[in-house]
Amino acid sequence: MRHLMLLLVALGMVGCASAPQPEVASKIEVSMMEPVIEPEVSPTPDVNEILTVYKEWRGTPYRYGGTTERGIDCSAFTREVFRNAIGIELPRDTRSQVHEGSRVSKQDLVEGDLVFFKINPRLNHVGIYVGNGEFIHVSFRAGVTRSKLDNVYWRNKFWQARRIDI
Repeated sequence: MRHLMLLLVALGMVGCASAPQPEVASKIEVSMMEPVIEPEVSPTPDVNEILTVYKEWRGTPYRYGGTTERGIDCSAFTREVFRNAIGIELPRDTRSQVHEGSRVSKQDLVEGDLVFFKINPRLNHVGIYVGNGEFIHVSFRAGVTRSKLDNVYWRNKFWQARRIDI
């Protein structure tokens, strides 16, 4: 009985609620001459500067942990290119470089983006995208070289790309 009484009171209150009034649109003037705001685009490194540094290192053999003309590894090479072509200091190892900048998709690559590859679960590799589907890096066999991203080997190992703010 008590529940029935509460139900009737609740129904009576709902029945007394008024319906919302339709809102009347206020008159808004819109200027036809509003400026168009362009999205902010980050500057990209000069690929010619990158390629100039690459040419100085081209053919240098791969050497794990190496940082000189006698032998260099992939992360030391990307660090040298960024330092000498762009004036940016990257961390020394691939594991740290992969956390720099912001992630970009493969189809949105621009010159100067870092490209990362997973060679195996414990070994990563890094290079620098230079346009036209190509990147520069230090190959285990060829040393400092230029390769195509769509090469079967690299295409299957591609992991991610990072854009470093300049």
